[in-house]
Amino acid sequence: MNSLFEQNFAVFFPLFWLAITTFLAVLSGWFRLMAKFPNQSEEQLLRIRGQSGSMGLGVSMQGILALSVCPSGLRVGIMRVFGPFCRDFLVPWEAIRVTRKNVLFGPVAKLQFGQPAIGSLTIPAHVANRLAGAATGRWPETGPFPVEKHRDTLRRLLTQWAAITCAAALFFTLAPLALAPAAASPPIVVAILFPAILVGLVTIVRYVREKN
Repeated sequence: MNSLFEQNFAVFFPLFWLAITTFLAVLSGWFRLMAKFPNQSEEQLLRIRGQSGSMGLGVSMQGILALSVCPSGLRVGIMRVFGPFCRDFLVPWEAIRVTRKNVLFGPVAKLQFGQPAIGSLTIPAHVANRLAGAATGRWPETGPFPVEKHRDTLRRLLTQWAAITCAAALFFTLAPLALAPAAASPPIVVAILFPAILVGLVTIVRYVREKN
């Protein structure tokens, strides 16, 4: 029985993963963008990996994007395991429009690709500022582009850690009561410490990655 399960899992999981990642790539507009803006062999003035953002119809990409500043434009890539069919694309600077706004976890920059726009990428404002600084006048905004200080990065990440921990602790505390009122619920200390430690470890990794 276990052998049959393992065989089926080995066959169907890769197919399921390809289907899901391809579906999300379609929703994000990745295929349209890589067809319109094919990648070019061009030097990189700056390359930052492990970045997060959202594309297209709200497809979230956490820590899997690679953004590169090139002389002629911005190259966007993704970790291959999360986009098996997603090739890098290079958008010329003149085809990028940037708008800034504030959201729940801080300011972001929305990069619209094409005129008229055929796709978009929303990234944290501090990432956009870093890209703009490396673009040295090519970036489609006039600036200024302040570099985020260490204490500001720490404050931003701690705020996000606290918000996510509180939301997760409420979920782990209230969900068991709503689903099975008579059943034993996890201790409140566990409901708080588990997400606090887990999210805290992720936050530490993010801080180290952003400052390197």
